Amino acid sequence: MNWAQRSVSPTRATVIYAGEPVWAGVVGRIAGERLPGAAILGGALIVLGVLVSELKLKRRTAEQPATGEK
Repeated sequence: MNWAQRSVSPTRATVIYAGEPVWAGVVGRIAGERLPGAAILGGALIVLGVLVSELKLKRRTAEQPATGEK
């Protein structure tokens, strides 16, 4: 995994790493393990937080009037 991380952008590597617990949960569920709803919600919030922190959202700014105009 570390070798492959060198060939992708940091943002893409973060998204890939953020998906790891999701796949672990899916495989665990297929294997018969059960998580309470609060644990699933907490895990989803953590993954969402990681993804949101890596997204570069463009903020809308109010257009400033030119100098001298009112």
